[in-house]
Amino acid sequence: MKIKEMLFNKRGQTAVEYIVTAAGLFTAIISFYVLYSHLVPQQFDQGAKVILSEYDTGS
Repeated sequence: MKIKEMLFNKRGQTAVEYIVTAAGLFTAIISFYVLYSHLVPQQFDQGAKVILSEYDTGS
């Protein structure tokens, strides 16, 4: 009977580890998405300003 209990506890522990890992990865992906959704448009705006300023001074 003890072997069955140990096996059941290991399954429960494994399930909890999978859930915690999935939650951690989901949180990381969401935080990177939020970070880059703000950074990428900023970079495009800065690049556009540089291009337009070079275009204005060149002509």
